[in-house]
Amino acid sequence: MSNKNELSAFDLLSNSGPIAGVLSGFQARIEQQIMADEVATAIENKQTLVCEAGTGTGKTLGYLIPVFLSETKTIVSTATKTLQDQLFRQDIPLVKAALSSRKTVALLKGRQNYLCTYRFEVNGNDPRMSQHLNPWKNKIKSWSKLTKTGDLEEIRNFPDNSFIRQAITSTAENCLGADCPSYKNCHVVNARKQAASSDIVVVNHHLLFADMVLRETGFAELLPDVGTIVLDEAHRVPDIASLFFSRSISGRQIAVFCQDAIDAIDQEAPDMVELRSMVGQLLAVAEGLRPRFGSIASRADWLPLKIQPSVNESVNAIEAFLKSVNDYFLVAEGRGVEMDNCLKRSAELMGKWGLFKNEPISGHIHWVDATNRNFTLYDTPVSVGPEFSKYMDKIQIAWIMTSATLAVDATFDYFKASLGIEKATECLLASPFDYKTQAVLYTPEFKVPPSHESYEERLIDEALLVLAFTQGHAFLLFTSFRSLNKAAILIREKSKYPLFVQGESPRGELLEQFKRTKNAVLLGTSTFWEGVDVRGAQLRCVIIDKLPFAVPSDPLVKAKIAASIERGQNAFTDLQIPHAITVLKQGVGRLIRDVGDRGVLMIGDNRLTSSSYGEVFIRSLPPMAHTSDIDDVEIFFT
Repeated sequence: MSNKNELSAFDLLSNSGPIAGVLSGFQARIEQQIMADEVATAIENKQTLVCEAGTGTGKTLGYLIPVFLSETKTIVSTATKTLQDQLFRQDIPLVKAALSSRKTVALLKGRQNYLCTYRFEVNGNDPRMSQHLNPWKNKIKSWSKLTKTGDLEEIRNFPDNSFIRQAITSTAENCLGADCPSYKNCHVVNARKQAASSDIVVVNHHLLFADMVLRETGFAELLPDVGTIVLDEAHRVPDIASLFFSRSISGRQIAVFCQDAIDAIDQEAPDMVELRSMVGQLLAVAEGLRPRFGSIASRADWLPLKIQPSVNESVNAIEAFLKSVNDYFLVAEGRGVEMDNCLKRSAELMGKWGLFKNEPISGHIHWVDATNRNFTLYDTPVSVGPEFSKYMDKIQIAWIMTSATLAVDATFDYFKASLGIEKATECLLASPFDYKTQAVLYTPEFKVPPSHESYEERLIDEALLVLAFTQGHAFLLFTSFRSLNKAAILIREKSKYPLFVQGESPRGELLEQFKRTKNAVLLGTSTFWEGVDVRGAQLRCVIIDKLPFAVPSDPLVKAKIAASIERGQNAFTDLQIPHAITVLKQGVGRLIRDVGDRGVLMIGDNRLTSSSYGEVFIRSLPPMAHTSDIDDVEIFFT
């Protein structure tokens, strides 16, 4: 065999290449080799490559091999922290060993993933925090003396999204920066330094886009300059980019500021009694705003809500209190690092709140996302294309965008338009799996539309016929929690399959229980439509209740539809259908995960066969046998 350093990306992924020598059971896949060649060319020529690699292609190796062969620094960005850890701890070490590469690799996460030694010390001595921190305090303290990274993932079973995590990590708002007493030993600073000096940096999309926004506004640079950015799971990029090109402020953000401000006053300016009182009043008004929204849906337009008298009264009061608090902190400037930090934060909050007092600028929308206890106001661009394409033009590098679900009806027009990409090399690679023999698509002939009140009952009756052939071993994927909950009741009434329902246990726990339980059936919504990998006979059936069209009353969806119509487009065919197809392809992708998998895909929505647009959905799915006869499903399994 030739020297592996002289082999092309294509050859390195052959059956006689070095990857085959370190990866048990490796089989060369022509689709993977073609992808690697396309990625290598794009990196060399600083091109933008949009590549759909069907399930089973092995896209991770398809882009990692050329990344390791290139001379440029590379950021590899994934959709989730789980995928990020898998890349850093499994995939990259395998490639590095196979190629005997000396490239250095760094893992970089958001600051909420790293221990802040200063916050841990301060909050560890605060009696109000003790009831939350005490069960973990000694464990964290022992670990903190040994860890080299400060990554909380190292602590076994450490609770996520908890009060404890908030108490021992910093935020962009409360970080004291170079003024922090623990700055020299800051894990976030050290992680960024390591990233700056490494050849490959593994991040997630949230961190990448936070950096884009911070660079644009001149606050900081989180990531080093690079020659290549790989966006894995790129179908998630438009939605995540929309979040980070937004400006937002939440009730919780104001409440956290108020609590930090009271602590700062008590520590560094206890004589400022009036300021402490003013902060308390701001907190009370902010906490009283959410109940005034009434029973609105989770997402709603802000403008009609804002003009309601009771809401408008609170909005004005918060504005007035923020200004007064900021004025007081201005007088107290120099009293201490925490007080000065609160001055900076109060000014930022005042600026953000003022944004939502006014009408949104052209091309933007103001909306609110409300939960039972909190609310977040967003100023969001209707399209992120102009912002994203401006960023791409500014840094002339190679962009590799890949996913199993980027194309709609064999074109990338929808994905490229969503990010403002005008010029790109395109690569559409079908799955190497033999869907024609491994899977069958079953669409029962329901006479009632998905909106009918009896639809869920008919769906479950039909699903139970299919489950009788598969003996459970199924995912039922729903487009809403309402449908999921109704289906859960019906299945428990009509069958004895072990049932795992989203919301009854944490997602990871549900998945592990499903994998261990014979004849299991799992019911999930959006979080189970992607990023879930169950191979073999444990999953033999995926049932999807409805075509996953976005809710037209959602403020962002409504704004995008209006903008599409204004441009003279057909919003349904150019926007709503492509979005629904992209989501559907993710759900369908749960079924066949390996060459030996076999299973049935049931889609209950009769629009798939009765509507004029149903054929576009079917053409966008992997090529599998299609039937509306339940007998064919039985034959497939027998």
